Order: sequence, then structure tokens, then C-alpha cells
Amino acid sequence: MKRSTFFGIGITFLVLWLAHSSQAQTPQPASKDPQPVIQELLGEVRQLRIALQHMSVNAYRGQILLERLRLQQEQVGRATRDLSSVRNEIGEIKSTLTTAKERLDDAEKQFDKGVMSTTSVSAIRNSFQELKRREEFLNEREAQLSIEVDTERTNLNDLNKRLDALEREILTTSVGDDAKKNIKK
Repeated sequence: MKRSTFFGIGITFLVLWLAHSSQAQTPQPASKDPQPVIQELLGEVRQLRIALQHMSVNAYRGQILLERLRLQQEQVGRATRDLSSVRNEIGEIKSTLTTAKERLDDAEKQFDKGVMSTTSVSAIRNSFQELKRREEFLNEREAQLSIEVDTERTNLNDLNKRLDALEREILTTSVGDDAKKNIKK
């Protein structure tokens, strides 16, 4: 019995010793230092804050550009309506001038025949001259308004380009962020 007892105790010690040595060889999960994890999280929080600030600035810039674009469209519309109105008025004056010229020619012929008085011919001539001056003024105004419309359209196109550039910047930033996220995964 002593032999079997010693043998059983020996085997028990052997099993316990093997279990203990195998447990010592398996890597124990080292108590991780939380510092690198915290630093990584802080880095991500900073990146998120920067991204939010960038988005906020872009949203603000977008709102300003949209408001300026709306105002500029109103300016272009107003200048275009003014130009159209002046052109319509020039057309009306030209047709009135044709009629007034015919009336003046008839009045001068009647004056030469002695049928019409000098004052009547002078009134018709003054009316004709006033129409000519109005036509010249409107032609100058048309030229000014044409330049103004071109300038306003150029400004509108510039604002559209700036808005397009902001949109591209936002898309590029979001595509870049998506690419960074995919790389980290």
C-alpha cells in the first residue's frame, strides 16, 4: 500500500507540477497601460473637433454665399428688367420720331405755302428736338445698363464658382474622411 500511495502521490505531484508549469508558460494578459488607449481616444476626439469646426465654418460660408448669390440674382434681374424697359422705350421713341419727322416736314411745307404759322412750326420742331434728345439719353442709358448687366452677371458667375469650389471642398473633405476611416479599418 505504501508503494501505491507513494505512486499516487507522485503522480498527483507530477500532474500539479505540469499544470503549474504550463500555466506559467501561457502568456498572461499583461495589465495594459491605459495611457496609449487614452492618447488614441484623445487624438480621435481632437480630429472630430477639427472636423466639426471645419464643417461649421463651411456651413457658415455656404450660408453667406447662398445669401449673396440670391441678392446678386436679384441685382441681375433688376438690371435686366431696366435694360429691357429702356430698349422698349427706345423702340417707342423711334417710331414716334418717324411720325414726328413726317409731321415736321408737312408743317414746314405748309409754312412755305403760308398756311401754317411760325409758332406752330416752332412747336413741332421743338417737340421733334425733344424726342431726339430723349432718344440720345436712352441710348446712353442703354449702354450703361448693358455694362451694368454684364458686370452683375460676371459677379453672379463668380459667386457660382465660389459656391462650386466650396461644394468641391466639402466633397473632397468628406471623401478624404471616408478614405481615412476605411484605412483605419
